[in-house]
Amino acid sequence: MALTLRYVARSDVGLVREGNEDSGYAGPYLLAVADGMGGHAAGEVASQAAIDELVLAERDPGGDDPLAALTGAIDAANARIRQLIVDDSSREGMGTTVTALLWTGDSLGLGHIGDSRAYLIRDDEISQLTHDHTFVQSLVDEGRITLEEAGVHPARSLILKALQGQAEVDPDLELLDVRPGDRLLVCSDGLTGVVSDQTLRETLTGNPQLDTAADELIRLALAGGAPDNVTLVLADISETDRPRDPDDTAEAYLVGAAANHEPPHERHQRRGPGAALRGLLGNDDKPAEPDDIEAMRYAPQPPRRFRWLRALVVVAAVVLLGWGGLTLANDWVRDQYYVSESSGQVAIYQGVSQEIGPIRLSELYEIPGGLPIGALPDIYQNQVTETITAEDLEDAQDVVDSLRVNACRAHERLEPTTPPPATSPPATSSPSPSQTPTGRPGNRSTAPATPGAGSTPGSDAPGTADAPGDTTDGTGDAGYGGWLSEDVGYPGLLCASTR
Repeated sequence: MALTLRYVARSDVGLVREGNEDSGYAGPYLLAVADGMGGHAAGEVASQAAIDELVLAERDPGGDDPLAALTGAIDAANARIRQLIVDDSSREGMGTTVTALLWTGDSLGLGHIGDSRAYLIRDDEISQLTHDHTFVQSLVDEGRITLEEAGVHPARSLILKALQGQAEVDPDLELLDVRPGDRLLVCSDGLTGVVSDQTLRETLTGNPQLDTAADELIRLALAGGAPDNVTLVLADISETDRPRDPDDTAEAYLVGAAANHEPPHERHQRRGPGAALRGLLGNDDKPAEPDDIEAMRYAPQPPRRFRWLRALVVVAAVVLLGWGGLTLANDWVRDQYYVSESSGQVAIYQGVSQEIGPIRLSELYEIPGGLPIGALPDIYQNQVTETITAEDLEDAQDVVDSLRVNACRAHERLEPTTPPPATSPPATSSPSPSQTPTGRPGNRSTAPATPGAGSTPGSDAPGTADAPGDTTDGTGDAGYGGWLSEDVGYPGLLCASTR
């Protein structure tokens, strides 16, 4: 014998909410409840959109796989919510739960996302067909709290999964076997939040008539305070001698926000400068009262207003900070100098001897010239190759001068002068021919010193008269030939000052 559904649906705004954001539907092949969320973001729009898409999936028992049909309907509902948000940015943050049963004639397809529930009452026992996608349920699953503790947990209404127009949804899907005499309940958490499973069982098994049982459940929710909207769909599976014909006209129930065919009330209002500033800072909405269940119901949503402006401000701030940082870094780098090698010559570089990927942090500043790196002693060649850091440009130039002096000393070439012919020294204060001159060789003249005008005889010690051009470091004297300007024993080495 064929099976058929008998069904009713009820919805009540409750005792606290100003409007009804729940939507429900009961038809010959579909039982569904959608609990809208978002408060100011028009949760009733989301729940109504979900029910509209689910109703399109209602079909005759000979249809395709009910799970595939439910998957397609839930995806379509999610896409429609996304489009509604695109059409009106004030709706960003809205969403809905979905719990739906699609009847095929002898089995049910279950699709579920969120914290609305489906129950099966069989042989006077009640069993929950769905698994809540809530924070407290995850704690129960992990064994961290009990079901009793979950019922009074302050975050008991924090939901983890819902239809919010996200890129992907992952509903729970299951194919259920049913029997004649089974009773099905699909409801929002406005009922289960205040009526225990035990009371649900007693009410559903103690009231054979669907209308009576549905009305009693609404009454119990109101008696419990009904802080949220209460919506339920109740159905019995029974045998029939005459299977339903697809062309038969069947009564269907559309309740809650879905029953309101008027355009949803948009909460537009004038906003003062203070409100606009709060919106810009992401604090436009009035803080929810602690005892408001809806305030904790869903995972935190991003601020809804002026998101593009806030994003622009953030991007501009990041760009300015980055530009400022790069400017400071560039100025610091340009104040750095070091000595290294370029084309075989000692050179001065501006910057630091580092690379960031393909970017060099230095550039050639100058090649003083006349200082081949090969002219340096090995120890200095190694230092130049590995770079010599300088405090500033003047310090770098001093380093180059020091390297030049060391190179010239390493390659100095002695050009001795012809000794003067031996003559008899004058009888007066002339040095003894055998007296040895003091100082470095070639740095003092061995010729007789003639006292200059106004000098006192004997004022100069024998053999200590300075030769013209004498210097303390011996870098240029007439008797020795000094540092040669073009060739000092190494090709290309220039020992004259280049500054």
